[in-house]
Amino acid sequence: MESKLLNPWAKDRNGNFVSIEHAQKGQEYYCPKCQEPLSYCKKGDGPNARQDHFKHKPDCECKGYTPHESESAIHLFAKEAVYSILHDCIEKHQDFPIEWTCPDCQMDMKANLLKRANKVEMEKTLDAARPDVSLFDEQGNTIVAIEIVFSHDIESKTMRFYDNNNIVVVRIKVHTAEDCNNMVQKLRFPDSVNLCFNDKCPRGDKMQVYRRIIPVINGANQIVGLAVGLDNPFEEEMIKGVPFTEQDQRIAMAIAKEKWPGKRFIFVDSPEYPFQFIAPFVERNANSQPQLNYRPQRNHPDIDTLMHQRQVKAIRANYARKAAARKSGAKKTGGKRRR
Repeated sequence: MESKLLNPWAKDRNGNFVSIEHAQKGQEYYCPKCQEPLSYCKKGDGPNARQDHFKHKPDCECKGYTPHESESAIHLFAKEAVYSILHDCIEKHQDFPIEWTCPDCQMDMKANLLKRANKVEMEKTLDAARPDVSLFDEQGNTIVAIEIVFSHDIESKTMRFYDNNNIVVVRIKVHTAEDCNNMVQKLRFPDSVNLCFNDKCPRGDKMQVYRRIIPVINGANQIVGLAVGLDNPFEEEMIKGVPFTEQDQRIAMAIAKEKWPGKRFIFVDSPEYPFQFIAPFVERNANSQPQLNYRPQRNHPDIDTLMHQRQVKAIRANYARKAAARKSGAKKTGGKRRR
Protein backbone atom coordinates (compact mmCIF):
# COMPACT_ATOMS: atom_id res chain seq x y z
CA MET A 1 0.00 0.00 0.00
CA GLU A 2 1.02 3.61 -0.46
CA SER A 3 2.61 5.61 2.34
CA LYS A 4 0.32 7.80 4.43
CA LEU A 5 2.39 10.89 3.55
CA LEU A 6 0.54 13.85 2.11
CA ASN A 7 2.65 13.56 -1.08
CA PRO A 8 3.68 9.88 -1.28
CA TRP A 9 4.70 10.04 -4.95
CA ALA A 10 5.62 12.44 -7.72
CA LYS A 11 6.39 12.49 -11.44
CA ASP A 12 9.88 12.70 -12.87
CA ARG A 13 10.91 14.82 -15.88
CA ASN A 14 9.76 12.02 -18.25
CA GLY A 15 6.27 11.87 -16.77
CA ASN A 16 6.81 8.57 -14.94
CA PHE A 17 5.51 8.08 -11.42
CA VAL A 18 8.10 7.77 -8.66
CA SER A 19 7.29 6.72 -5.10
CA ILE A 20 9.13 8.30 -2.21
CA GLU A 21 10.98 5.00 -1.61
CA HIS A 22 12.63 5.21 -5.05
CA ALA A 23 13.31 8.96 -5.22
CA GLN A 24 16.88 10.19 -5.54
CA LYS A 25 18.60 13.40 -4.57
CA GLY A 26 19.41 15.76 -7.44
CA GLN A 27 16.55 14.58 -9.68
CA GLU A 28 13.66 16.80 -10.85
CA TYR A 29 10.21 15.91 -9.53
CA TYR A 30 6.77 17.43 -10.13
CA CYS A 31 3.43 17.31 -8.38
CA PRO A 32 0.91 15.22 -10.40
CA LYS A 33 -1.89 17.43 -9.07
CA CYS A 34 -0.61 20.96 -9.82
CA GLN A 35 2.40 20.13 -12.06
CA GLU A 36 4.61 22.42 -9.94
CA PRO A 37 8.17 21.37 -8.93
CA LEU A 38 8.62 19.29 -5.78
CA SER A 39 11.67 19.03 -3.59
CA TYR A 40 12.85 15.65 -2.37
CA CYS A 41 13.73 15.84 1.31
CA LYS A 42 15.47 13.01 3.11
CA LYS A 43 14.92 12.10 6.71
CA GLY A 44 17.10 14.32 8.90
CA ASP A 45 17.48 17.13 6.33
CA GLY A 46 15.80 19.49 8.80
CA PRO A 47 14.32 19.62 12.29
CA ASN A 48 10.88 18.55 10.99
CA ALA A 49 12.10 15.96 8.47
CA ARG A 50 11.19 12.81 10.37
CA GLN A 51 10.91 10.73 7.18
CA ASP A 52 11.65 11.03 3.47
CA HIS A 53 9.05 13.16 1.67
CA PHE A 54 8.27 15.41 -1.31
CA LYS A 55 7.66 19.07 -0.54
CA HIS A 56 6.13 21.98 -2.48
CA LYS A 57 7.78 25.35 -2.57
CA PRO A 58 6.69 27.65 0.31
CA ASP A 59 4.69 29.94 -2.00
CA CYS A 60 2.73 27.09 -3.67
CA GLU A 61 -0.93 26.85 -2.64
CA CYS A 62 -1.28 23.17 -3.63
CA LYS A 63 -1.34 20.83 -0.65
CA GLY A 64 -0.93 17.67 -2.71
CA TYR A 65 -3.00 14.55 -2.28
CA THR A 66 -4.45 13.31 0.97
CA PRO A 67 -4.20 9.52 1.42
CA HIS A 68 -7.81 9.10 0.23
CA GLU A 69 -7.28 11.40 -2.77
CA SER A 70 -4.07 9.53 -3.53
CA GLU A 71 -5.96 6.25 -3.95
CA SER A 72 -8.55 7.85 -6.26
CA ALA A 73 -5.84 9.56 -8.28
CA ILE A 74 -3.87 6.34 -8.83
CA HIS A 75 -7.05 4.57 -9.95
CA LEU A 76 -7.76 7.41 -12.40
CA PHE A 77 -4.20 7.46 -13.77
CA ALA A 78 -4.28 3.68 -14.29
CA LYS A 79 -7.52 3.62 -16.28
CA GLU A 80 -6.46 6.66 -18.32
CA ALA A 81 -3.27 4.76 -19.19
CA VAL A 82 -5.27 1.65 -20.24
CA TYR A 83 -7.65 3.77 -22.32
CA SER A 84 -4.78 5.56 -24.05
CA ILE A 85 -2.98 2.28 -24.85
CA LEU A 86 -6.04 0.63 -26.38
CA HIS A 87 -7.26 3.77 -28.17
CA ASP A 88 -3.90 4.16 -29.90
CA CYS A 89 -3.89 0.48 -30.95
CA ILE A 90 -7.43 0.72 -32.36
CA GLU A 91 -6.59 3.93 -34.24
CA LYS A 92 -3.52 2.23 -35.76
CA HIS A 93 -5.36 -1.08 -36.38
CA GLN A 94 -2.86 -2.93 -34.19
CA ASP A 95 -3.39 -6.13 -32.23
CA PHE A 96 -3.01 -6.31 -28.47
CA PRO A 97 -2.20 -9.88 -27.33
CA ILE A 98 -2.90 -10.83 -23.73
CA GLU A 99 -2.12 -13.95 -21.69
CA TRP A 100 -3.71 -15.36 -18.56
CA THR A 101 -4.14 -18.62 -16.66
CA CYS A 102 -7.51 -20.12 -15.81
CA PRO A 103 -7.52 -20.56 -12.00
CA ASP A 104 -9.77 -23.62 -12.22
CA CYS A 105 -8.11 -25.78 -14.87
CA GLN A 106 -4.66 -24.07 -14.78
CA MET A 107 -4.60 -23.92 -18.55
CA ASP A 108 -2.68 -21.01 -20.10
CA MET A 109 -4.75 -18.84 -22.43
CA LYS A 110 -3.79 -16.41 -25.18
CA ALA A 111 -5.97 -14.03 -27.17
CA ASN A 112 -5.96 -10.78 -29.10
CA LEU A 113 -7.85 -8.33 -26.89
CA LEU A 114 -8.72 -6.15 -29.92
CA LYS A 115 -9.59 -8.91 -32.40
CA ARG A 116 -13.21 -7.76 -32.66
CA ALA A 117 -13.09 -4.42 -30.83
CA ASN A 118 -13.32 -1.22 -32.83
CA LYS A 119 -14.16 1.26 -30.05
CA VAL A 120 -12.99 1.93 -26.50
CA GLU A 121 -14.63 4.13 -23.86
CA MET A 122 -13.81 5.03 -20.27
CA GLU A 123 -16.44 4.85 -17.50
CA LYS A 124 -19.31 3.98 -19.84
CA THR A 125 -22.47 3.15 -17.88
CA LEU A 126 -23.83 -0.30 -18.81
CA ASP A 127 -27.13 -0.66 -17.02
CA ALA A 128 -25.99 -2.27 -13.73
CA ALA A 129 -22.26 -1.68 -14.15
CA ARG A 130 -19.79 1.06 -14.98
CA PRO A 131 -16.49 -0.48 -16.10
CA ASP A 132 -13.30 1.54 -15.88
CA VAL A 133 -12.69 0.84 -19.58
CA SER A 134 -15.05 -0.86 -22.06
CA LEU A 135 -14.46 -2.38 -25.50
CA PHE A 136 -17.21 -2.51 -28.13
CA ASP A 137 -17.59 -4.42 -31.40
CA GLU A 138 -18.76 -2.91 -34.68
CA GLN A 139 -22.42 -3.49 -33.74
CA GLY A 140 -21.94 -1.47 -30.54
CA ASN A 141 -22.13 -4.52 -28.25
CA THR A 142 -20.01 -4.42 -25.10
CA ILE A 143 -17.61 -7.36 -25.38
CA VAL A 144 -14.93 -6.61 -22.75
CA ALA A 145 -14.95 -4.73 -19.45
CA ILE A 146 -11.56 -3.81 -17.97
CA GLU A 147 -11.62 -3.21 -14.22
CA ILE A 148 -8.75 -1.59 -12.32
CA VAL A 149 -8.62 -2.97 -8.77
CA PHE A 150 -6.77 -0.88 -6.16
CA SER A 151 -8.25 -1.48 -2.72
CA HIS A 152 -11.81 -2.63 -3.49
CA ASP A 153 -12.47 -5.69 -5.66
CA ILE A 154 -15.32 -6.02 -8.15
CA GLU A 155 -18.68 -6.44 -6.38
CA SER A 156 -20.43 -9.80 -6.79
CA LYS A 157 -23.57 -8.21 -8.26
CA THR A 158 -21.43 -6.45 -10.88
CA MET A 159 -19.76 -9.74 -11.81
CA ARG A 160 -23.20 -11.38 -12.13
CA PHE A 161 -24.21 -8.62 -14.54
CA TYR A 162 -21.10 -9.22 -16.64
CA ASP A 163 -21.62 -12.99 -16.67
CA ASN A 164 -25.32 -12.72 -17.50
CA ASN A 165 -24.57 -10.38 -20.40
CA ASN A 166 -21.62 -12.38 -21.81
CA ILE A 167 -19.13 -9.60 -21.11
CA VAL A 168 -15.54 -10.70 -20.59
CA VAL A 169 -13.93 -9.09 -17.53
CA VAL A 170 -10.21 -8.30 -17.61
CA ARG A 171 -9.09 -7.56 -14.05
CA ILE A 172 -5.89 -5.61 -13.30
CA LYS A 173 -4.56 -5.03 -9.79
CA VAL A 174 -2.75 -1.78 -9.06
CA HIS A 175 -0.81 -1.39 -5.82
CA THR A 176 1.26 1.78 -6.22
CA ALA A 177 1.50 4.85 -8.43
CA GLU A 178 4.55 3.30 -10.09
CA ASP A 179 2.33 0.52 -11.46
CA CYS A 180 0.89 3.15 -13.80
CA ASN A 181 4.29 3.27 -15.52
CA ASN A 182 3.91 -0.40 -16.51
CA MET A 183 0.31 -0.56 -17.68
CA VAL A 184 1.23 -2.07 -21.05
CA GLN A 185 2.82 -5.03 -19.26
CA LYS A 186 0.04 -5.29 -16.69
CA LEU A 187 -2.58 -5.23 -19.45
CA ARG A 188 -0.72 -7.91 -21.44
CA PHE A 189 -0.66 -10.16 -18.37
CA PRO A 190 -3.84 -9.31 -16.42
CA ASP A 191 -4.46 -10.73 -12.96
CA SER A 192 -7.58 -12.56 -14.11
CA VAL A 193 -9.93 -13.00 -17.06
CA ASN A 194 -13.33 -14.68 -16.62
CA LEU A 195 -12.99 -16.61 -19.87
CA CYS A 196 -11.74 -20.13 -20.46
CA PHE A 197 -11.45 -21.87 -23.84
CA ASN A 198 -11.03 -25.30 -22.28
CA ASP A 199 -14.25 -27.29 -22.75
CA LYS A 200 -13.08 -29.64 -19.96
CA CYS A 201 -12.64 -26.87 -17.38
CA PRO A 202 -13.99 -28.20 -14.04
CA ARG A 203 -15.96 -25.05 -13.40
CA GLY A 204 -18.94 -25.70 -15.63
CA ASP A 205 -20.62 -22.32 -15.13
CA LYS A 206 -17.58 -20.35 -16.26
CA MET A 207 -18.24 -18.41 -19.43
CA GLN A 208 -16.29 -20.10 -22.20
CA VAL A 209 -18.13 -19.01 -25.32
CA TYR A 210 -21.59 -17.56 -25.66
CA ARG A 211 -24.48 -18.57 -27.83
CA ARG A 212 -26.22 -16.24 -30.22
CA ILE A 213 -28.88 -16.45 -32.90
CA ILE A 214 -27.34 -15.97 -36.34
CA PRO A 215 -28.87 -15.65 -39.80
CA VAL A 216 -28.86 -18.37 -42.44
CA ILE A 217 -28.45 -16.96 -45.94
CA ASN A 218 -28.77 -18.40 -49.43
CA GLY A 219 -26.66 -17.91 -52.53
CA ALA A 220 -28.32 -14.54 -53.16
CA ASN A 221 -27.39 -13.33 -49.64
CA GLN A 222 -31.03 -13.39 -48.55
CA ILE A 223 -31.95 -14.38 -45.00
CA VAL A 224 -33.86 -17.67 -45.19
CA GLY A 225 -33.69 -18.84 -41.58
CA LEU A 226 -32.06 -18.63 -38.16
CA ALA A 227 -29.38 -20.86 -36.66
CA VAL A 228 -27.28 -20.90 -33.47
CA GLY A 229 -23.61 -20.01 -33.35
CA LEU A 230 -21.03 -20.18 -30.57
CA ASP A 231 -19.02 -17.03 -30.26
CA ASN A 232 -16.32 -15.43 -28.15
CA PRO A 233 -15.18 -11.79 -27.98
CA PHE A 234 -11.59 -12.48 -29.04
CA GLU A 235 -12.11 -14.35 -32.30
CA GLU A 236 -13.52 -13.34 -35.67
CA GLU A 237 -14.50 -16.84 -36.72
CA MET A 238 -17.50 -18.48 -35.12
CA ILE A 239 -18.12 -22.16 -34.47
CA LYS A 240 -21.25 -22.48 -36.57
CA GLY A 241 -24.15 -24.81 -36.91
CA VAL A 242 -24.43 -26.09 -33.32
CA PRO A 243 -27.57 -27.87 -32.02
CA PHE A 244 -30.42 -25.81 -30.59
CA THR A 245 -31.34 -25.87 -26.92
CA GLU A 246 -34.92 -25.27 -25.79
CA GLN A 247 -34.00 -21.69 -24.87
CA ASP A 248 -32.36 -21.20 -28.29
CA GLN A 249 -35.58 -22.32 -29.96
CA ARG A 250 -37.70 -19.90 -27.92
CA ILE A 251 -35.40 -16.97 -28.71
CA ALA A 252 -35.09 -17.87 -32.39
CA MET A 253 -38.84 -18.32 -32.76
CA ALA A 254 -39.53 -14.93 -31.15
CA ILE A 255 -37.08 -13.26 -33.55
CA ALA A 256 -38.46 -15.21 -36.52
CA LYS A 257 -42.01 -13.97 -35.77
CA GLU A 258 -40.71 -10.41 -35.79
CA LYS A 259 -38.75 -10.98 -39.01
CA TRP A 260 -41.49 -12.85 -40.89
CA PRO A 261 -44.84 -11.83 -39.30
CA GLY A 262 -47.80 -14.04 -40.12
CA LYS A 263 -45.69 -16.97 -41.31
CA ARG A 264 -45.62 -20.56 -40.11
CA PHE A 265 -42.22 -21.95 -39.21
CA ILE A 266 -40.46 -25.28 -39.34
CA PHE A 267 -37.50 -26.58 -37.41
CA VAL A 268 -35.04 -28.04 -39.91
CA ASP A 269 -32.99 -30.91 -38.49
CA SER A 270 -32.19 -33.10 -41.44
CA PRO A 271 -29.09 -34.96 -42.69
CA GLU A 272 -29.59 -32.98 -45.90
CA TYR A 273 -28.23 -29.93 -44.09
CA PRO A 274 -25.03 -29.65 -42.04
CA PHE A 275 -26.73 -27.63 -39.29
CA GLN A 276 -30.09 -27.06 -37.58
CA PHE A 277 -32.13 -23.95 -38.29
CA ILE A 278 -35.60 -22.42 -38.06
CA ALA A 279 -37.17 -21.12 -41.26
CA PRO A 280 -40.53 -19.98 -42.66
CA PHE A 281 -42.53 -22.95 -43.95
CA VAL A 282 -42.30 -23.35 -47.72
CA GLU A 283 -44.18 -26.02 -49.69
CA ARG A 284 -41.84 -28.48 -51.37
CA ASN A 285 -42.79 -30.92 -54.08
CA ALA A 286 -41.34 -34.35 -54.69
CA ASN A 287 -38.73 -32.98 -57.09
CA SER A 288 -37.46 -30.29 -54.72
CA GLN A 289 -33.82 -30.53 -53.77
CA PRO A 290 -32.33 -29.31 -50.49
CA GLN A 291 -30.70 -25.89 -50.68
CA LEU A 292 -27.12 -26.94 -50.10
CA ASN A 293 -25.91 -23.39 -50.60
CA TYR A 294 -27.54 -22.32 -47.34
CA ARG A 295 -24.90 -21.15 -44.88
CA PRO A 296 -24.84 -19.47 -41.47
CA GLN A 297 -23.44 -15.96 -41.28
CA ARG A 298 -21.83 -14.22 -38.30
CA ASN A 299 -24.34 -11.38 -38.17
CA HIS A 300 -26.74 -9.26 -40.16
CA PRO A 301 -28.08 -5.76 -39.36
CA ASP A 302 -31.70 -6.94 -39.43
CA ILE A 303 -31.13 -9.81 -37.02
CA ASP A 304 -28.84 -7.73 -34.78
CA THR A 305 -31.56 -5.08 -34.51
CA LEU A 306 -34.22 -7.65 -33.63
CA MET A 307 -31.90 -9.24 -31.06
CA HIS A 308 -31.26 -5.81 -29.48
CA GLN A 309 -34.99 -5.01 -29.42
CA ARG A 310 -35.69 -8.33 -27.74
CA GLN A 311 -33.02 -7.66 -25.10
CA VAL A 312 -34.46 -4.20 -24.41
CA LYS A 313 -37.96 -5.68 -24.04
CA ALA A 314 -36.64 -8.31 -21.64
CA ILE A 315 -34.88 -5.67 -19.52
CA ARG A 316 -38.01 -3.50 -19.39
CA ALA A 317 -40.19 -6.49 -18.51
CA ASN A 318 -37.78 -7.40 -15.71
CA TYR A 319 -37.92 -3.86 -14.32
CA ALA A 320 -41.73 -3.92 -14.54
CA ARG A 321 -41.89 -7.22 -12.62
CA LYS A 322 -39.61 -5.84 -9.89
CA ALA A 323 -41.64 -2.61 -9.64
CA ALA A 324 -44.87 -4.62 -9.38
CA ALA A 325 -43.34 -6.81 -6.66
CA ARG A 326 -42.25 -3.75 -4.68
CA LYS A 327 -45.68 -2.19 -5.05
CA SER A 328 -47.36 -5.41 -3.95
CA GLY A 329 -45.04 -5.65 -0.93
CA ALA A 330 -45.82 -2.05 0.05
CA LYS A 331 -49.58 -2.73 -0.04
CA LYS A 332 -49.21 -5.80 2.18
CA THR A 333 -47.31 -3.77 4.78
CA GLY A 334 -49.61 -0.76 4.65
CA GLY A 335 -47.13 1.34 2.72
CA LYS A 336 -44.42 0.76 5.33
CA ARG A 337 -41.08 -0.75 4.55
CA ARG A 338 -40.68 -4.31 5.71
CA ARG A 339 -37.74 -5.02 7.98
